[in-house]
Amino acid sequence: MDFLIVTFSIISMSFANVKLGIFKILRMLRVLRPLRMISRNPGLRIAVQSLINAIPDIGNVMVVSCLFLILFAILGTNFYKGRFYDCYVDNVHEVYQLAIHDKFGCMDFGGDWKN
Repeated sequence: MDFLIVTFSIISMSFANVKLGIFKILRMLRVLRPLRMISRNPGLRIAVQSLINAIPDIGNVMVVSCLFLILFAILGTNFYKGRFYDCYVDNVHEVYQLAIHDKFGCMDFGGDWKN
């Protein structure tokens, strides 16, 4: 691990003036340096292994949370559909204006459906 980190660091420093994307990736591999600490400290190793083992459970919680968000998005869309829009018509009697509730009814009377 140390050999890889040092090798990638030397390569990225030698090509520091070159503007290629692959060398930026090599610079990002320097992030692997803290992983050496995990191999030396057994308590930290246990904590990292616990986090890695918890990833599937965290994924399940995220799926349930996304389902709730989708459910409330659908409910909100159905509840507020067209409520913030209004029909603007000029030559229509007031009784007919009260009967207009959606975009298609507004277009039937020749009005503009605006927010």
